[in-house]
Amino acid sequence: MAPNTMKNSVKKDTKRDFQKLVQRLENKILIGGFKPRERLVEARLAKMFNVSRYWIRDALKIMETKGLVTINPYKGAEVSELSEEEIEEIFAIRICLEQLAARLALKNVKPADLAVLRRLAAKIEEGLTDQDLEEMIEADSSFHDYIFQLARNQTLRRMIIDLRNRSHIIRYSAWSSPQVLQLVIKEHATFLEALEQNDPEKINDLSERHITRARDAYLFQLRAGEALRLKRLPGKPLLSV
Repeated sequence: MAPNTMKNSVKKDTKRDFQKLVQRLENKILIGGFKPRERLVEARLAKMFNVSRYWIRDALKIMETKGLVTINPYKGAEVSELSEEEIEEIFAIRICLEQLAARLALKNVKPADLAVLRRLAAKIEEGLTDQDLEEMIEADSSFHDYIFQLARNQTLRRMIIDLRNRSHIIRYSAWSSPQVLQLVIKEHATFLEALEQNDPEKINDLSERHITRARDAYLFQLRAGEALRLKRLPGKPLLSV
């Protein structure tokens, strides 16, 4: 192999390896491997992913552009937390976009697609049986991603996924109790019914309720957490939570 060819091959392999690192780090954040406000220490991540600290530093900068990581001068990086205002803004847009995607999917869904969605819905139930929250969230993402693909509008799908990734922390708050998990499973069954019946009104309503519940659950926890934080601050009046 000629020297230039070998050099180009090494560059391609290095670039590919770095892209894999970025994807692994992103997935770790999205599935809750790192929690909101958790510090992301370069040395620990370098050891965890078996790469250099320079690669970790560059990967964290990419995560920052995606809104998943916040980098503070002199303090380092941490997993991003959303403010109430950001949550309200993101979810107002998500409701409209996901309703549109679901209505478009109704025009393209076929029996084979419904079979795929049933299998994905079953995986969510398996995750509940195994008490594996990460498995459930991954299966839930796959279920809705499949519906977005059926919309056959890649720009719309990318916008939805970007907003969903930015609000990834909300899924863990929304799925915080067995009662909520059972409700999520029931909603997926209703989604399937609406697709089978080609019912745009039901799809519209389901899309809004599914997203709104997640938003409300997270806002409740965010406000409760803030109230507790203020209660513990010295010199502050005690708050009743």
